[in-house]
Amino acid sequence: MLYSDSVEDSRLYFRLALEEIGKFGLPIDPLNYCIWYEYFSERNSDLNRFIDNYLKQNGTFSSEVSRKLFNQFILNGKEPLNELVQNELKKVFSNLFRSIETTHQTFAESGNNLDAMSQTLDAGITEPEINAVVEQIKKEIKKLESSSGNFQEDIQHANREIETLKEKVARYKNEATKDPLTKLDNRRSFDKKMKAALDEANREKSSLCLVIADIDYFKKINDTHGHLVGDNVLRMVASTMKESINGNDTLARIGGEEFAILLPRTPLDGAVKLADDIRASFEKLDLKKKSTGESLGTITMSFGVTTYKHSEDADEFIHRADQALYQSKESGRNRVTGQ
Repeated sequence: MLYSDSVEDSRLYFRLALEEIGKFGLPIDPLNYCIWYEYFSERNSDLNRFIDNYLKQNGTFSSEVSRKLFNQFILNGKEPLNELVQNELKKVFSNLFRSIETTHQTFAESGNNLDAMSQTLDAGITEPEINAVVEQIKKEIKKLESSSGNFQEDIQHANREIETLKEKVARYKNEATKDPLTKLDNRRSFDKKMKAALDEANREKSSLCLVIADIDYFKKINDTHGHLVGDNVLRMVASTMKESINGNDTLARIGGEEFAILLPRTPLDGAVKLADDIRASFEKLDLKKKSTGESLGTITMSFGVTTYKHSEDADEFIHRADQALYQSKESGRNRVTGQ
């Protein structure tokens, strides 16, 4: 959300925004001002289209609508920011809004002063008075130049602040959807992507498979070698599994030592083969403690694989994959069960 509008354009958008805010009886706060400034600057076609349709249907507007539009079209995300970032963003807009008001006031005052001087000239004045008027005009011009320069600096500062906030937003969203240890999708993100995958599979009648995997005897690894080693094993497992999937698949850590893979447009035999390839890759690894060189032994994993039955819900889908995983565990671990 970068603003490079000229002083003239920004003054026009400022005036139009205030008129629209006044027409609907809204408070002149940063969120309302931002929505209507964006609207009149026509930099966000989706926002303009929504507002036009909304006004056509409802004929009125509210601060609550502004807040929702701000989250949807200005922040470019469906989830609102955490409270800290929201407050920082409001501060940026408040400072910019004050700068706009100050600049507007300066231009208005100078306009009134210049208008008074023009009337004085029309009435006829002496030569000494002309010199005084000329000096006054120079003074007003300098005031306008100074105000314009300050306003441009304020806009540039606001741009820098907003770019910083956008980086914070990206970090916030990443933290909300990623497992901090493995950097894979977390359970929250997995559930969201699962819903989207089910919607697509039902809509297009396409195949969808789910793999649930569990590290065998992981508690023993933690008890024997400590949690730091256990964490390193989880990272290694995540990295190894990630190398086996493609860009359309979703790999997530959904529990302590439990992982899940969503495989859209993949038949059951293909999903079983993928799981077995991953399983076999762990058998070849010889893991050792970095500090002592002590062998950790072979790390094995058990897998449950199932294919989606159209119209079943996510819980049923996951439950059947869990059943397949349980069967792998009961059959001796380090194996893949598909159903």
